[in-house]
Amino acid sequence: MKRLAFFVLGIGLLAGCSSNQVLIPHTVQLVAETETVPESELLDVGVVVFDPGVPEGEIEKEILEELLRDGTFVHIRRAEARYMAVHLRDTLQRSGHWGAVWATPGESAAADINVTAEILHSDGSQLRLRVRAVDSTGEVWVEEEYFMETAAGAFNRQQYPGLDPYQDVFNRVANDLAAAKDGLSSDDKRNIRTVSQLRFAGELSPEAFGDYVVQARNGRYSLSRLPAEDDPQFERTQLVRDREHLFVETLNEHYVDFYQSSLEPYHGWREFAREESIAIRELQRSSRWRTGLGIAGILASVVYGVNSDGDFADRVVRDSLMYMSMEMLQSGMLRRQEKQLHSSALEELSVGFDEEVKPMVVELEGVQHRFTGTAEAQYEDWRDLLRQIYIEETGLGSMDVYTEALPEETVSEDPEPADVPAEGAEGETDTAALPDAAAAAPAGA
Repeated sequence: MKRLAFFVLGIGLLAGCSSNQVLIPHTVQLVAETETVPESELLDVGVVVFDPGVPEGEIEKEILEELLRDGTFVHIRRAEARYMAVHLRDTLQRSGHWGAVWATPGESAAADINVTAEILHSDGSQLRLRVRAVDSTGEVWVEEEYFMETAAGAFNRQQYPGLDPYQDVFNRVANDLAAAKDGLSSDDKRNIRTVSQLRFAGELSPEAFGDYVVQARNGRYSLSRLPAEDDPQFERTQLVRDREHLFVETLNEHYVDFYQSSLEPYHGWREFAREESIAIRELQRSSRWRTGLGIAGILASVVYGVNSDGDFADRVVRDSLMYMSMEMLQSGMLRRQEKQLHSSALEELSVGFDEEVKPMVVELEGVQHRFTGTAEAQYEDWRDLLRQIYIEETGLGSMDVYTEALPEETVSEDPEPADVPAEGAEGETDTAALPDAAAAAPAGA
């Protein structure tokens, strides 16, 4: 019986100990461009806001509870999708391999390469992403999963200023993209740029340029012919493409604002969540173990007390067993309560990450066009406006794009009231000052 008692005591002491794997932070260095890249070979990159890996809109209770059990907080995951896209954009810009790099609501024909990613897991301790990068010819540059575990030291911003705790993953993605680019010839890069320009022209005016790029059965795009030199109609499409770039640049200001405002709370959340996720994994291994040992210890204490001679040494062993066992039971319950408290606190924090997109105002030749709703809705409405402008052959002169500080309705300066489309589920576009599309010239005119 003494052997059983000492065995339970020994196991109880070991249960409070855990070993952590030693991780070294920031072991993947960003490979920067060392040579000057000719402008004709600089490729523009669009980093699409990441897929958060959680359902859109309202989520059923059962699915939400399953996500929470996995450590996934919906609001934070949706914020991460925007944050990570901007951070990858910044990492690509720092590498110096690329032309313009934007964070975009969706894949853009204005970019030579579109990078998409899905967050498979993110809890501050571990990150797993599925990344895919495809150029305008349909060639897949990158398609793989990236995984890392964060070291505690990765959160020390005094020692590692400017480095995100997940920086190793972003550096690996950037390095893989750079390696894929370095494997191309100068002609390959110029061909990608040309295909991008003609695919944009074909989307804008399919009647005029729809057959300049053909798509094969394997999904690849290739040039079938080129526009004539100094083709005025093609030049007009590129002027519109320049406006697309300007709009995306302005939209990026919103993403950067969100990134900067969420930098501190997100960093703090991840550092806290890392400890919490590790603790939860420990709980899953130790909570039931502690409870079981506690019950076993109490039983062993009772049995030992009944079968002992009642001397001082026996009483010490018996009381130690009882005390340790009760402490293990209480700690098991406290850990469960602590987990629930942390989970509730994280869920409350996640709500604070939701931010509304500011209305976007585009001023063309003195005429204001106001876009509201989500970034995705604004971007789609903008593309529709571009097509309308191209058809009507107006608005290709001066252009100013900015965001409104306040979301109040704008008051039209026109002397006569204009019809405004009804607000849809995603957003609205105020193009009241735009000339009537019914009077527009035929496409390609």
